[in-house]
Amino acid sequence: MKLEQATKVQIAKNALLSLFLYILPIVLMFVTFAITGQRPWEKKQQHKQQITSKSKTVNSQDND
Repeated sequence: MKLEQATKVQIAKNALLSLFLYILPIVLMFVTFAITGQRPWEKKQQHKQQITSKSKTVNSQDND
């Protein structure tokens, strides 16, 4: 079955639009991080380190 040229163009346009809409939130998130200077992945690591150090302190006090 052969597709008409207009149908091919419409399918390609719709595919590009769908890809753009899929990628747009990801790009906007990284642009927001770049503008504001936020790094949420670093905060998560720092939070884990604080919890680990607190639990070690509590555990060492329990053993005394």
